[in-house]
Amino acid sequence: MTNDRKNEVELSATYYWDHFSYILRYIDRHYLPLLQEKEIAFLKDFSELTFAAQCLYLRLASRRSACFRIEKLSYPEIGDLATPLRVLRTSGFLTDVSDGVESIFTKQECVALAKKQGIKIPSSASKEEAAALVSSAGLIAAFSSGVVAPARVEVFAFIQFLFFGTRSRDLTDFVVRDLGHRAFVEVQEEDLKPYFQTREEAEQKWAISMWREWFYTTTVNADEVLASWRVHMLPLASSLLEPSIRAFEKTCYALGRLLEREKAYVEALEVYEVSLTGASLERRVRVLQKMGELEEAIAWARVGLELCVSPTEIHFFEDFLAKQASKKSIKQVTASLKQAELIEISPEYIGQVEAGVVAYFQAEGYYAAFTENQIWRNFLGLFAWDLIFADRKEGFHHPFQWAPSHYGKESFAGELPLHLLQDRVGLLALLRSRAEANQGAMNPLVDWYSLDFDLMERFLQVMPPDGLAAIAQYLWEHLGTHVKGFPDLFIQKGDEFAFVEVKSPNDHLSAIQHFWHDFMRRNGVGVRLVRLKYLE
Repeated sequence: MTNDRKNEVELSATYYWDHFSYILRYIDRHYLPLLQEKEIAFLKDFSELTFAAQCLYLRLASRRSACFRIEKLSYPEIGDLATPLRVLRTSGFLTDVSDGVESIFTKQECVALAKKQGIKIPSSASKEEAAALVSSAGLIAAFSSGVVAPARVEVFAFIQFLFFGTRSRDLTDFVVRDLGHRAFVEVQEEDLKPYFQTREEAEQKWAISMWREWFYTTTVNADEVLASWRVHMLPLASSLLEPSIRAFEKTCYALGRLLEREKAYVEALEVYEVSLTGASLERRVRVLQKMGELEEAIAWARVGLELCVSPTEIHFFEDFLAKQASKKSIKQVTASLKQAELIEISPEYIGQVEAGVVAYFQAEGYYAAFTENQIWRNFLGLFAWDLIFADRKEGFHHPFQWAPSHYGKESFAGELPLHLLQDRVGLLALLRSRAEANQGAMNPLVDWYSLDFDLMERFLQVMPPDGLAAIAQYLWEHLGTHVKGFPDLFIQKGDEFAFVEVKSPNDHLSAIQHFWHDFMRRNGVGVRLVRLKYLE
């Protein structure tokens, strides 16, 4: 990494104002018909503030603290804060705070303040205890005129939410990108499409997001959380709109797991019942089994088989049904593992078995590399780059997306140019050119850190084109469920090659791993399953 300051990125002094202005242009272009009076008033009033006042508001409203001591505020790019503070107060963007401000004082400040009034705070007191003593004595009230809080922050947050489509992003994303920590495929500002089409969509996802944030930070007991969920979340289940479905289902799953940990199984079932995701169906089956409701558990396992496409989920339901039918057959995945070849490696590789197996095969004269899922993901990500980002006028809602919003859905996959796989030299050149043209740009499949063209060249030299085509096509059509489970290693000696799955003595083979092993073998790609034994 270079220390050359010429390569450092310099942001404008008021970069945060530039970034928020970008969001305001987006809101003006896409969302004016959806805005309510409070948002319209915010935008109008903000536009009438002085530039310095706008900058100060953005500084304060973007910070995590709820209130600030004026004497501690200093922003060189704004200069003297007296005038912008006055403008923000008179415009309703800033309020003076008197209650609950003790939290922004340090323990040392609380001790000094108390000492001036002849009150001694024990040295063993925590910061919170010291603040409470000072507050109870009414000492901090003298500082209340110097403590302020940004107002209208919920509207400020909602405007950013409309832009990003989520509460998990904010103005910081602009800074991360501008500093070069992340790179994204460029989409023109005028080509971005709004995430929400109606006010109802926006309000519904906002409500779910706010409740979810409360859920993850609250200290109330599980009964109170469930009561809140019944009031605020459950009524949404019958009228969920597309942008909210995933957030709602993840929230319900998290609550269900909490209730399970509390052994509140009936209540957990109540929550799982509003979701038909594979994860929630699996939990429902497991909970019903624990409760002794086997017939109902079997019925829902059959529903899971009908609805799920993930090999891991399908395997769970198949295995559950087989066990209940008392079938005395060894599961395919277990049988496969029992037939694995045994190799011996030094005990120095305990905890790093893949490295031990790489060393083992290298000693046997093979080229060996740890590849797991990434060689396949890197290959497909580069090969299908133009398809992933083909139409940048659809599926992009803000400039920080690593893929279109419909990535991985049935409507996403275009037709792969599989005929290009026949020309290995041309194919490698194509992948190199796409890597060079897009170096570092976020792609849902490509991991730039692990991208190794020496490995890629060896991989393409020995892979049968028809087998590569079959695997690439299946992976491309199942991006949402099959991007993992590939063997750990790639080994090659001349024209001989194989992908190697490594299992330590106590490890197990997952359903998705078994799926890919079987699929690869059926398409002429060698897979070796090895189980380790440590030398004595």
